[in-house]
Amino acid sequence: MKLETALKSLNHQDRQVRLESIQRISSGIRNDELLPVKRKNECNNHVHSQYSFSPYSPSMIAWKAYRSGLSTCGIIDHESVAGCREFQEACRILGIVPTIGFEIRLNWNHTPLKDKMFNDPDQKSVGYFPIHGVPVSKLAEIERFLQPIRQERYRRNQKMVKNIDSILRNYGLGLDFDWDVIPVSKWSERGSITERHLLYATAKKLLQKYSPGQEMISFLKNRLGIRLSETSEAYLTETENPYYEFDVTNILKGFFSEFMYVSASETETPDVEKVIPYLKEIGCIPTYTYLGDVKKESVTGDKKPQKFEDDILDEMMGLLRSYGMGALSYAPRRNDMQQIQMVRSLCRKYNMLEVAGEDINQPRQPFVNSGLGSDIKEYFDLTTWAIIGHEKMAEESLDKGFFSDSTIKKYPNLSERLKVYEKIGKETALGVRR
Repeated sequence: MKLETALKSLNHQDRQVRLESIQRISSGIRNDELLPVKRKNECNNHVHSQYSFSPYSPSMIAWKAYRSGLSTCGIIDHESVAGCREFQEACRILGIVPTIGFEIRLNWNHTPLKDKMFNDPDQKSVGYFPIHGVPVSKLAEIERFLQPIRQERYRRNQKMVKNIDSILRNYGLGLDFDWDVIPVSKWSERGSITERHLLYATAKKLLQKYSPGQEMISFLKNRLGIRLSETSEAYLTETENPYYEFDVTNILKGFFSEFMYVSASETETPDVEKVIPYLKEIGCIPTYTYLGDVKKESVTGDKKPQKFEDDILDEMMGLLRSYGMGALSYAPRRNDMQQIQMVRSLCRKYNMLEVAGEDINQPRQPFVNSGLGSDIKEYFDLTTWAIIGHEKMAEESLDKGFFSDSTIKKYPNLSERLKVYEKIGKETALGVRR
């Protein structure tokens, strides 16, 4: 395979072709056909792949991580672990240390915080939970757990497509779930279909009728009545913009979400007080991803100013601790320093691990955590290596996991435990890096 072909094939439909491309690229680096990129002490453990919604296959994520100089990178897909093994293999070929996980939504309907707003902008009593540090031996069990959740979401997506279709028909367009949505997903390979898939399919449909540039801008502003930010309009003005479909998708999210949304059932969003203990028992590290009140346009441009969980954060973390959850995650780049300090203070109060990642699902998002002070960055790097150490030890025995009862008994001090597992994680890296 030619190197140029390999670089263009990282998002190929066939998994084997993608991995062969990574092998060819790795060979190209060793043979000086490509300049090697020095590993920095940088981590990101929350990158979505095409098995939920993303511009990137698992192999492409590994390559982007390599080009960004990351030492470690983690895959997180909504209700799917289908990309985990490919991601692990691609990372190891390139000398990057992988960590794997997935993301689910859980409901709070049977808790004291019923009907509160969490980190889901579309539905109360529902929160997003990234699950880190998944032992590879548990992937089959996790797939059995996730499969009915995906099926329920599939049925809800069909209803939402009908809502979008009813709007598009006013403009001589339509949207079909089987013909338009499924083809832009990895559904046939145990991937999930999210609201973003619906909107991405809608963006593609609009671009069949309205040309990039002023024609698309005019339709969005004058026909749909969408107010475009200066940044968004600038992106859409660039007719050769390679991210055009994703930029339109972000804009449509703010417009269509209210009209298309159908509430998720408890089958799709299981009980938080039951699922957290279950995931902990099988060696995973459940976290809640802090969103925080959005005070202005969000970094990704797809969330309007809105109240989320700031007012209930203390009580929420106390409940999560009582359910056995020992970690909280957040993307520092989307929060102000006051919010970050509040979260860090509560994590200390509840003796909870802090996990950071940029939550990447758009092509304009950087892979490297940005805007962090050196002390915060040092802690996040420490945490990521500890999660890698946890994966290694939990794979040997669940009793050796970071949050197992025997481990906590042996290392009751969280800081000491972090350093022990960081060392294990970095020792693991020695067998992966070049």
